[in-house]
Amino acid sequence: MMTADKPVEETNFSITMDDLARKLISGTYEEFSKNTLQVFIKNYEDKTKIERICNSQLREQIWEKLFEYLSKSEYASMHLNCLAALRILSRDKTDLDKIVTAEMVTLLLRLAELDCQKNEQQILSTNVSVESAKVLCNLLYHSFKVRELVIEKNCLENLINRINKYTVNSSHEMKLFDIKMLFIITALNTSTRNTVKELNGDFCLLNILDELLEQHKSNVSMSFSIKNDDVMLICDILKVLFNLYIHSEDSVIEEQEKNKKLTTCLYKFLYNKNWSKYKDLVSNVINLLTTIPLKNYIQMMQSNENNENNIVYQNTDVTTVSVVLEFLDQRLNYTENLLENLSPVVTVLIRLVKADKSVRKYVRLQVLPPLKDVMKRPEEGTTLKAKLCKLLTSPITKLRDIVAEFLFILCKENVSRMVKYTGYGNAAGMFANKGLLGRNQEKISYSESEDSDTEEYLKYKEQINPVTGCYEKIKPNLLEGMTDEQKEYEALQLVNLVDQLTRGGVVRPCRIGDDGKPKPIEHVLELQDELQKQQYRRESDSD
Repeated sequence: MMTADKPVEETNFSITMDDLARKLISGTYEEFSKNTLQVFIKNYEDKTKIERICNSQLREQIWEKLFEYLSKSEYASMHLNCLAALRILSRDKTDLDKIVTAEMVTLLLRLAELDCQKNEQQILSTNVSVESAKVLCNLLYHSFKVRELVIEKNCLENLINRINKYTVNSSHEMKLFDIKMLFIITALNTSTRNTVKELNGDFCLLNILDELLEQHKSNVSMSFSIKNDDVMLICDILKVLFNLYIHSEDSVIEEQEKNKKLTTCLYKFLYNKNWSKYKDLVSNVINLLTTIPLKNYIQMMQSNENNENNIVYQNTDVTTVSVVLEFLDQRLNYTENLLENLSPVVTVLIRLVKADKSVRKYVRLQVLPPLKDVMKRPEEGTTLKAKLCKLLTSPITKLRDIVAEFLFILCKENVSRMVKYTGYGNAAGMFANKGLLGRNQEKISYSESEDSDTEEYLKYKEQINPVTGCYEKIKPNLLEGMTDEQKEYEALQLVNLVDQLTRGGVVRPCRIGDDGKPKPIEHVLELQDELQKQQYRRESDSD
């Protein structure tokens, strides 16, 4: 069938963004609407990194031209394409604060149906309203000015009102970009977080999570298909809730009730394997769990489902804990952004093991099982224990400290037990930070447990080097055969070498202070006075 419209020109990637912008500005309405604009969109629609319009005046003119057409109802047929072009242009943050005016933001809010006039009506999303929301998302992310203007125009209240009116039949795209807008605003403008909670925005989001869970409630114990769209929406909702609760107070009764409801939702996402198989979802659940008060963690171990696939340890349902451990194991294989990827999940595990002693015992069996292979160093291998022990000497101090804290709690905060499982060399940094070097450790309140030493461990126990944490063959005594004079000479040589290194600032010898932490010495001979205090004496290794 023939059409009156001119065919869209083939994409010409040799043409620059500036050239296309000039064509958009200088062409007639027919050329603009039926040809040039479509070429522009086709060229750059799928590019996340577009070339920048170099001419600042040209950049302003193209924005003004597009908004000129958007503001007139007689050009309604091309509003969608104008918004698509603006969505592409808004990926470039250059001069946005200068280019975008209050009138432009007002128009976008009206087209997105977030203006006050539409506030009380039931909103039916259109392609134009969704595309406007996409443009607003880009502008909110890139422009401080737009964020301020949107807040001034009561967009938050209108946005939450619309979210509260969602139904099962509401457009998924509209839901998704409404939530994205809310996330960007609350992430980049912290003052809006309390406003959102005052408007019961968090309650609305919790209700949406409940509704999504309710849709699949009948399929708890069987395999079922979950739409990726639903998973994306849930992840974005969890991100918004993280922003809202990251610094929330638990002293208010309303907050306590919301925390209980939130914890219940998070528990269900981890508990049901049909949800927990989505790792992005698990990641966001874990991030949000870091904001939940410790007292709410006990809800994570209380199953109301009679499911044969449950993992039960000492009458405690640890199914969700198992999911978190599996997630940790996967994240430990990452090689980049280690702090961001590992800190939340380790933090959650620390809270879980503190919340319940049965959980601590279960996690300890998974992470620090009874020692059998004493021929390898603790950090060697691919087990959870090995991966975590490697991080004890990481240059990323925050990550090193949180991993050390996790392992120390699993060892009942007992120094000798920590040395047994990780080696003194790996744990020395934590001992120094906690003031546990060379001093009697205070008794920590933990339940007693039976000796967990294996036959393999007991067989080689006397040959295990406490520093490396593994078996070492007996080495010949290098001083054997030396006279006392030769030994004294070698000792003085060593003292002189250490003294030279100290004076040169290469090393800083320390002694153990009264607080159990290392204290720099002024002269190497001070070590002699502290020698007896620094000798490491192995205590009982029983668990």
